Amino acid sequence: MEIDIEGAVRKYGDMVLRLAYVNTKNMTEAEDIFQEVFLKLFRYQNSIDCEEHLKSWLIRVTINQCHDYTASPWHKLTRAFGESEEVRDVQAEKEFEEDGSESYVTKAVMHLPLKYRQVVHLFYYEEYSIKEISEMLRENEATIKTKLRRGRKMLEERLEGRIAR
Repeated sequence: MEIDIEGAVRKYGDMVLRLAYVNTKNMTEAEDIFQEVFLKLFRYQNSIDCEEHLKSWLIRVTINQCHDYTASPWHKLTRAFGESEEVRDVQAEKEFEEDGSESYVTKAVMHLPLKYRQVVHLFYYEEYSIKEISEMLRENEATIKTKLRRGRKMLEERLEGRIAR
């Protein structure tokens, strides 16, 4: 399949950036990951079979890039001397407010631990099924269901009284 890189950036760029941001809680880091993902697409475009494969490939590569970034010695060193998780949460909220896209639900999702935030994002925002998420994250379907259930419960507790039922 011939890949139109510019078209892929237009079509899936927002999704990749959102997913990177959900994983890092930092727009600068998310933008760096975004660039790396599309550079990899340019390098490996011949391995993509179809449009649906392209989308799942981009999600998988984005998640892998986020893992690689957070596991890197540079990230660990800057984290050791830098901001705490609380500062990162405040920074994420500030970015949402400046962006104008904040909502109670979005803020609550960003406060979830990463393992729940990822699954909730893929299920509700990207509209993937539990089976598809389990394949992307390379985890058992039962594990994904549990993470989704726990993430929902945490959201429910955090949003209690904030939104009408």
